Amino acid sequence: MTTEFTHPQLGEEVRTLAGYYVPREEHLLPLDGREVLYIVGDACIEASCCGMASWSYVQVPGFFMGRRVQGGGAVPAVSEVETIESKETRNAVTESLLKLYPGARVEIW
Repeated sequence: MTTEFTHPQLGEEVRTLAGYYVPREEHLLPLDGREVLYIVGDACIEASCCGMASWSYVQVPGFFMGRRVQGGGAVPAVSEVETIESKETRNAVTESLLKLYPGARVEIW
């Protein structure tokens, strides 16, 4: 399924109810002749009844289809991505990203 992805403002802290997260980097991972779009960042829970925690994350919106089809400048950029449905492909993406970012939490949308 093809969908739109709104690119985050890199380096900008996003506050949440229990803490914050910061998207730091945006990359493309080559895979079987296609490119997988992913975002690397850090998250922190600092105000939760269950305690505090922090971790690195890798978010994977999907296969990159079209570069910044909308937006840019002051308006957030939007690109087209194709979600990754195949369990085999999802596992291959996770394995590749964990080699690049050991210990990070990988989330494929």
